[in-house]
Formats: sequence, C-alpha cells, structure tokens
Amino acid sequence: MSAIKDSLKETGKPLLLSLGLLVVAGIGIILIKNGNMNMNTTTTRKTYTQPQQVLQDGVNYTAIIKTSMGDIEIDLLEKETPIAVNNFIFLAKENFFNGVIFHRVVRGFVIQGGDPTGTGMGGPGYSFQDEDNKREYTKYSVGMANSGPNSNGSQFFIVTGTIQEGNLQALNSGQYTLFGKVKNGKDIVDAIEKVSVDSNDKPTNPVIIQSVEIVQS
Repeated sequence: MSAIKDSLKETGKPLLLSLGLLVVAGIGIILIKNGNMNMNTTTTRKTYTQPQQVLQDGVNYTAIIKTSMGDIEIDLLEKETPIAVNNFIFLAKENFFNGVIFHRVVRGFVIQGGDPTGTGMGGPGYSFQDEDNKREYTKYSVGMANSGPNSNGSQFFIVTGTIQEGNLQALNSGQYTLFGKVKNGKDIVDAIEKVSVDSNDKPTNPVIIQSVEIVQS
C-alpha cells in the first residue's frame, strides 16, 4: 500500500487544507499539501463570519458542479449531515465556488477544490464542526477537507473511482465529514483525475468550477 502525500488545507490551520502534514491511519497519508500561488488561477471572494441557514425541511437537495470538463451531479446528504450540506448550499448560492479551480488532483485518491486562492490554504472566513453520519467512504463519495477537528470551511474533495483500499481506510478514520455522493458525472471525475499535474499535484491546465447549481425536489 503506497503512502500518498497530498494536502487538504484551509486558511492558517495546521492540516489537510492548511499548513501542516497529516499522518492518517498510520500510513502517512496527508490530505492536501501547500500549493504554490498561481495568480492566473486564484480568485477573490467575499468572506463571511458564518453560513446563513438555507436548508428547508422536507426538501431533497442535489448539487450540479459545472466544470470546464463537464458536469458532476451530487446527491447531498441533507438529513445526515445538515451542517455541511447547509454550508455547501449557502456558498453555492453566494456564487462562492464560481471560477474556483480543482487545486489538488491525486490519482488513486481524490480531486479537491473549493479554495478561492487556489493554494490549498483558502476558505470562506469561518469554520464549522465535524459531523459523523456513520457512512463509510467509497468510490465517488464527497467529503469536507479540513485542517484538523472542527475546522471545515469551503474546501471539499471527491473520491476517485480508482482509489486504493489503503486510502479508503484512511478516509474512514472518522476525520472527514462525508456529505454527498456523485450520482452522475463519474466519468468527469475520472477525467479530472487523469489530468497532468505539477509536483504539488496541481493541474498544469486549470480545471475550473464554472458554477454550482442547487436543485430542490
């Protein structure tokens, strides 16, 4: 089982989305490494002190992430992880994700986006607590990247279809809130996973989130 050095970080926090290295499940998996600033793939975003409450009772939510490589449709788990889903929907409705890139792509693991700076260190200006819905990560699960306990923000990752078993075990350590599952567009996830990346696992040709549409039913 190979260790994957990766980074899932957020503003000024010590791990996954931010500055430190995280060793998970004893196999040295780090979920998101600092990327170098690239002014061509960073965007300026309004920051917030907390997400507004936008979830409505009895409504089923789906997110359609429209990327420069195609659409990814995600079934959001609003009943199981309402805090994370509310946050994602709030940011989507604020157009927070528009123009943001997938800044971390690791074959056999995840594709990660949601950072307006494109560095692996950005976020919405606040953090929120973890949720455990007792689900296990599988291929095409969608989770919150973080920098340690209760440090979720705007960065999220999608598990690839070729994820290795050891990496699934690491994700199932209980440290990452699982808040969605890809319904359609698995081929797009697979295509993004295959793009060329630099030494920081950042795509050499930006893969852009053009918008996120929220569908209610």
